Amino acid sequence: MPAKSATPPTVSSGGLQVPHLPQGPRRLTSSSLPPIFAVSPDKEHLLLPPVLYQAILSYLPLSQYVACAQVSRAFRQIVYDDAGWISRLRKLKVWDDAGAASFQSDAKKWTKARSIIMQDLTSKNITPLNVLETVHSIPGYARHEFARVYKLLAPLYFDLTRPARVSQFEPQVFKIYRTPELQALVLRTLIQFSNALTDDDADEQRQRLYGITEIFENAAIRELETGLDAQDYEGRARRYALVLTMLNGGNTAVQAFIQRSKLLLSTVTPGTSTYFQVDEKSGQMKIDLEPVKTFLRHLSDGILKEASIIGKIFSTKNDLVEKATFHIVERVIEDILGDYCLVLVDRSHEIDINLYLQVVSGAYEALLQFVYSLLLEDPDTDDKALRETLRPFHLSVHAIIDRIYEQHVDLYLQEELDRFRTKCEGEVSRFDRKAAQQEQEQETILRNKYREMAILQDSSGAEKFDFLTSFKKVLFLPAVAIGSPVMHASTSSSRASSSMKDDTSEKLSTQTSATSKEPLPSTELAANAAILNSRLASIRNLFSLEVALDLIQAARESIERTALFALFEGQTGEEAKEQCQLIFTALLEFLGFHHIQNGFERALSHLTEYRPPTITDDGGDGERPQQVEPLVTFLELVNVGDLIQQMVDVFYEKELISRKFLDRTDFLSPAVKEKRRFEQMLDGHVALGLNRGIDVLIEQVNYFLATYQRPNEFNVNNDTMTGNLVAHDPQFFDARLGPTEAAIKVVNTVSSHTKLLNGNTDKTTLDVFLQEVGLRLYSSIGKHIKRQTIAVDGGAVLLISDLNYYYRFVEISLRQRPLLPYFAALREIAQLYLIDAKSAREIGIVMSDVVQKFAGIVTAEDVLEYVQRRADWILVKRDVEKAVYGLGLTDCLVM
Repeated sequence: MPAKSATPPTVSSGGLQVPHLPQGPRRLTSSSLPPIFAVSPDKEHLLLPPVLYQAILSYLPLSQYVACAQVSRAFRQIVYDDAGWISRLRKLKVWDDAGAASFQSDAKKWTKARSIIMQDLTSKNITPLNVLETVHSIPGYARHEFARVYKLLAPLYFDLTRPARVSQFEPQVFKIYRTPELQALVLRTLIQFSNALTDDDADEQRQRLYGITEIFENAAIRELETGLDAQDYEGRARRYALVLTMLNGGNTAVQAFIQRSKLLLSTVTPGTSTYFQVDEKSGQMKIDLEPVKTFLRHLSDGILKEASIIGKIFSTKNDLVEKATFHIVERVIEDILGDYCLVLVDRSHEIDINLYLQVVSGAYEALLQFVYSLLLEDPDTDDKALRETLRPFHLSVHAIIDRIYEQHVDLYLQEELDRFRTKCEGEVSRFDRKAAQQEQEQETILRNKYREMAILQDSSGAEKFDFLTSFKKVLFLPAVAIGSPVMHASTSSSRASSSMKDDTSEKLSTQTSATSKEPLPSTELAANAAILNSRLASIRNLFSLEVALDLIQAARESIERTALFALFEGQTGEEAKEQCQLIFTALLEFLGFHHIQNGFERALSHLTEYRPPTITDDGGDGERPQQVEPLVTFLELVNVGDLIQQMVDVFYEKELISRKFLDRTDFLSPAVKEKRRFEQMLDGHVALGLNRGIDVLIEQVNYFLATYQRPNEFNVNNDTMTGNLVAHDPQFFDARLGPTEAAIKVVNTVSSHTKLLNGNTDKTTLDVFLQEVGLRLYSSIGKHIKRQTIAVDGGAVLLISDLNYYYRFVEISLRQRPLLPYFAALREIAQLYLIDAKSAREIGIVMSDVVQKFAGIVTAEDVLEYVQRRADWILVKRDVEKAVYGLGLTDCLVM
């Protein structure tokens, strides 16, 4: 191999000249090479793939690499091949693979390649300052391009990196280029050129070059700092910022500016002790976030001023303006706001949890507003271009804020959820205690009333009793009735009685005015009845719409605070979204299963204890109301529950779905499963209550049928019925005929109760409820008919009028088609009462037709029971049974 040459480039007085490459042996033979470099003697073919030879030779110094071309034709092809030279141009970062590919695909550009190369070789406009910018990525000419670069830069490089030149002589670079701008540019070009050299002492040369560049850089930084201190932003500061930009891209200039930033050096973090104050109304600690916002506005104004200075210094490089501004904002957030928020949050956590939750979310929201203030246009300045440069920083600055605030989020999320659960539990427990206390007080007052009445009657002769008797009676009075623990014997009873009358009457009036206007009980039985009525009346208050509103509002506030942290990237943002779901789950847990479910269970218990009136309960002549009070109150409770469910649905859509915190199709989500369980619980308890309510309603229907259906009303002939029509109220009977009073009472009662559910219950539940009511009504009417005696010549017409009235009610009001066959069957059965006794055999035929027509609804036995209610059944019995069974009782030979 050729020996190493230490001959440096020469410099003449007329300018830089490129020396000849160091010469090695004139001719290298195969015998002087290692075995792996051997070639076949006949055709000089390589024994190994050319790629391996190129990989090995690439480690040689440039001079030796060129000398290898003298070994053989094969080695010359390897040395002259573009692959090795393209590799060196890539190290210079001047080779464009895409541009090279374009020459291969475009034949016209390829034909112009040689002329381009020749023009560059003879051009006088190409200098060491711009030679790297003129390199062309033309396949086949990489060696020529690298040679052109080497010719211009190698003399300066070897002159600058020679050890003796560093300390004893001024390098030629600084003699030729006298301004700092050109010196910076040529130094950067030489640093880039050094990457392509692989000489034995290339590393030492690069280190010497870096040392000289560092000295130059430090001198430029000192000049920049001098300009900053003198506030000569558009003069010295701008010039040397440009020098540093040309030297290394401007990073050192940006760092020098940040270290001299007045905002970072002069800003003092204010104390937080004055932020926490005692609220005069509630007496609790509160925080005044206005000083925080004021401090952030001060920082925002300072950053905008610093950005304005940056724009003056780095006006020629927009990317440096963005970079410098970003670093200023980053240092402000990390060094100033990070410690400031840490002190503020820790102090609030020591004082109160509610205050802590407000501070964490409020401070973070203030930081976000601080970021947005940097992006909005300031009405006091016309520097809109500067504002535009800040807009791309939004995401980056937001990420910095998230990074410094992330340490507070985990504790906040846990405290937020715990506090919300505690609040829900407290609200529900407070309501339950208050409701139980009111119910207990009401029952106590009602139970003691009858005792008080007895005491009042006995105390009319108080002057006949001695002191101990009077004191004993006063002792049994409520505590509010006792004026003083010591009284005279002759006046204590009288005063106690008077006080008892006034205080007890006042308390009773206030306690019972909202639930009942009936007279206060005077007997123990009446007191028990009043207690039951008060429980039924209080069904509508077993769970509160106000409590639901309070809990939903608290959940909304918690989610609003937590949603701020859902903007975080990565795991923290996902945890915040999950926290919002957990808050919603906790809301359903306490609102549904601790509040609404308990209310429904107590309501069902009260409904179970209710006993509807019977015929014997109505001891007077007064008219009983058509509404079933327990069912009405329960339906009002259902309406409140339905309203709460609608509120939950709105909250679910607005706070979770619209924010994309939850996917409603994610059936594995705990929030989705809890909502479904909440709805199932509500529907289940409504169904149980409606079932019990239907029982009460039908018992009320039975009561009306038993009391308002006059005896033998259907057992009348035509003459009697005509006389009754004249006397009856025309509201119920027209000039021809109409339903009876009992039928109208039944229809009005059922209609008034079923309408209460319209619009308050989903259609499926409503249809099930109405169908069940219709079936139970059909059963009650059938049993009622089987208890009547129906005359053929008069009562049958009234019965048909009632059944037509029931049918129209089911068809028009209930609107349940599955019910129509049942009531149509009753109308068909009623036709059996119109058949004259002389055509008794026709009754059996009609009966068979009815059974066949309404198969599955009525059976032959049912129809026979209806026919047996004819007033003339004894007369037609033999013929009907024979028509039905094929024989009569008289046909039996055994009998």
